[in-house]
This record gives sequence, structure tokens and C-alpha cells, in this order.
Amino acid sequence: MRVTSNMSADTSLYHIQQGRAKLDRLQELTSSGTAVNRPSDDPINTRLLLDIVDKVKSTDQYSSNITKSDIWQQFTSTALTGMSDTLQQAKELASTLVDGVTDPALRAGVVSQLQALKQQMIDMGNTQTGDQYIFGGANNDTPPFTNSPVQLPPPAAQNPPFAFYSGDESSINVEIGNNAAPMAMNIPGNQILTADTATTQNYGSTNILQAFDDMIYAVQANDVTAIRASSQALGDGAKQVFNAITDVGSRMTRLDSFTKMNENTRNTLMTVYSNTQTVDYAKLGVELSQQQVAFEASLSATAKLSQLSLLDYL
Repeated sequence: MRVTSNMSADTSLYHIQQGRAKLDRLQELTSSGTAVNRPSDDPINTRLLLDIVDKVKSTDQYSSNITKSDIWQQFTSTALTGMSDTLQQAKELASTLVDGVTDPALRAGVVSQLQALKQQMIDMGNTQTGDQYIFGGANNDTPPFTNSPVQLPPPAAQNPPFAFYSGDESSINVEIGNNAAPMAMNIPGNQILTADTATTQNYGSTNILQAFDDMIYAVQANDVTAIRASSQALGDGAKQVFNAITDVGSRMTRLDSFTKMNENTRNTLMTVYSNTQTVDYAKLGVELSQQQVAFEASLSATAKLSQLSLLDYL
């Protein structure tokens, strides 16, 4: 086949354009510092990088969930510890009453202390973080516990409860790690203070607030048998609160474990991302210099081989 001047010119132009494209690509890598700037640069690594970005976002969301849950656990732990201390005070007070109190003035003082301790329990049951009540379940925008003054002397009928739980038993679950079981962030207050719960997550069967009411009634009536029974109920309630404190402690341990796991996962993902996406400037510099020399050489060689001008065709 006869090779014409036009064919030679087209071939030379094609190779010049190819050299120019390689040079532009190397210059782009140098200026951007990233190996993949568009999907067409490297389809396989593009898919890998997009997958890493998605996983990093998921890990960051897990970390955010853990941070929020950890705050809830800290507030819950503080409130439960306060309840435990209050119950300890009530138990110590009750221990001085096991043989009854004959002095009406002394009984009135004890009743006043018990009412104050019960109110402390309710106040801690209405603990907030931000504008959310941590023991209210999903219904956490209003105080979960309300209290009415105990009627003294007690009514002839069976003593009604004077503390009410208006929250619900919804468990607020959060995702804390890839393929990890969701973790409950909250404890509904009735599982701790009133024990009127239908869920399997039950820390005991003692209605602590009712136990305070019973103790108040018993002291007012100087009923030794009732005083001892309500004192025992308060002791059972203390165990109930301790069980909840233990549960919160195990949750915080799990959160700490997943915090470290997510940090390690994120660091690994970012290392892979960096190794895939970051260019090697030393190697790139050599390639860029070589391609610049090759491109200039191709221009020079083409210029020398193509000496024809328009006049040669006239």
C-alpha cells in the first residue's frame, strides 16, 4: 500500500495528540494529588473508593449514635446513683422505726423526711438531658412522673398510689456498629420506680414509690408491722435500682468497646483510601519529566520530517 504524505501527517498528528493527552494526565495528577479524578480514570478503584466513602459515613453515624447514647447512659447512671443514695437514707431512717415511734411530734418529723425523700426519687425520675426526659420512653417531652400529696391520715380504703408514671415503655434503640445488634439507649422509668411493666426487661417487682407511701402511712399510724414490711420493700427497691445501675454499666462498657472498634475501622478505611487515591509524587515527577521530553522530541521530529508547505502542492 502506498503511503501518502497525508497519511504520514495524520499518523504524526495522532501520536502527538496521544503524547499530549498523557502529558495532560500527568500534569493533572500532579496538580490534584489524587489518582482518580473521574470514574473513567480507573473504574475498578472508583468503585472501591465510593464503597470506602459509604462505609466511612456509616462509621461516623455509628460514632455519633454512640456519643449520644453515652450521654444518656451517664445521665441515667447519675440519676440511678442518686436514687440509690436516697433509698439508703430511707432505709437508715426506717431502721430507727422498727419498734415504732410513740411521740407524735417525732412521727410527724419522720413523715416529713419520708415525703421529701419520695419527692427526691420522683425528681430524679424526671431527669432531663436537653429537653428530653430520659426515663419517659418515647414519650420523653413531658415529665414521666407526677406526684400528689399523700393523704394523712390514710383513707379507710386500700391506699391508692399517689405517684403516677405517664411515660411509656418504648425502647429507644440505636445502631452502634456494622452487623451489631441495636442497643437500647433508655430505661423506661416504670421499670425502676413503679414496676408496673409488661416487658421482659424488669429489674424487680417492687413499686418503690408505693413503698414510700406505705411507710408514710405506717409511721403516721405507728403500725410496727407495716413499718417493717415497708422497710423490707424499700430494701428490695434498693436492689432493684442496683440492678438497673449494673445494666447501665454494662451498656457503657459495650459503648466503649464499639467506640474503639469504630475508630479502628475508620482508620483502616482511610488508610486504604489514602493508599489508593494519593499519588506518588517522586514516581510522578520522573514520569512527567520523561513524558515532557518525549512529547517535545515528537514535535521536533515531526517538524523535521514534514517539510512540505502549501506551495509544494501548487
